[in-house]
Amino acid sequence: MPPTPTLIDIARETNTSVSTVSRVLAGGAVAERISPETRGRVLKAAKQMGYRPNLLARSLRTRKTHTVALLVSDISNPFFSRIANLVEQALHREGYSLVLCNSGEDPELEDEYLNLLPRKGIDGLILVPLVRGKKSLADTLPKNLPLVILDRPIPGIGATVFTDQEQAAHALCDTLSRDGAKRVALVSGPHSIYTHRRRAEIISERFEVIARHEGPASFDTGRQAFVKILGQSPDAVICTNNFLAMGFIEAIESIDRPPVIGVFDEIPLMHLLPLPIVCSMQDIPMLAEGCVRQLMPQLNGEPKKLDPIVLQSRVVTNRAFQSRHNAA
Repeated sequence: MPPTPTLIDIARETNTSVSTVSRVLAGGAVAERISPETRGRVLKAAKQMGYRPNLLARSLRTRKTHTVALLVSDISNPFFSRIANLVEQALHREGYSLVLCNSGEDPELEDEYLNLLPRKGIDGLILVPLVRGKKSLADTLPKNLPLVILDRPIPGIGATVFTDQEQAAHALCDTLSRDGAKRVALVSGPHSIYTHRRRAEIISERFEVIARHEGPASFDTGRQAFVKILGQSPDAVICTNNFLAMGFIEAIESIDRPPVIGVFDEIPLMHLLPLPIVCSMQDIPMLAEGCVRQLMPQLNGEPKKLDPIVLQSRVVTNRAFQSRHNAA
């Protein structure tokens, strides 16, 4: 394998100085001071010679790594994995790479990451928090670290992107009410997590809850809920996220007239399932775009007041629900 070309090699090839080559390859305003003809010659030579910049040396010089961390609460959830994919694409267009971390809904692991990531030299952080407040974050993270809160707003932090949980829950409840639902079973994630708590509160206000099961936002909790709810005959079973609903549905073997499943966030291939499903879907592409839109001014050092980006949900039903509703 031939040796990696250096700035000296490129300078020799283009008959320029090392400092000129360095400025051209650095890009930005520094490069603009070099004539277009020279810039073109240097860039062409660097490409032909296979030059690759030393990113570690560059980060030490500029104090920037062009790396952003995304710390989510459960990467196995399709909701967060899709957001991560879209955030990565959007950051790449801005010249940044993404480091993805997963707290697994574990506060101790979240604390470990929040202490470790700034020491890894990240330029910014997008965080799906568990139960932290503004003061707790301020005591943990460096003061000037660009930060965006995703999905679970923290009072007092403006750089936040989330879905209006009141609108999302009421839209779901409205659809279920029109279908005749009055008595429901509620399957909820941890009360300590804002999204699950607020959704459960609104559902309890709108319906008579005849059975309730709370636990980690996982498949297993959904399966356990099915056993607990079996025999209660609710008009609908409402799950505060898609993982809970997927576990509940997986536990169903045979019910003559299955209840309507109300769920927050999309269930994969739900249009093919024979169970009637009503889904309150968040705008995942806009959540991802909003994170990058809130982060870039901070990364660029722009003194700009950032207000929360609050998005709306839409309700989607599957064919089984539509057929049931039409028959009624």
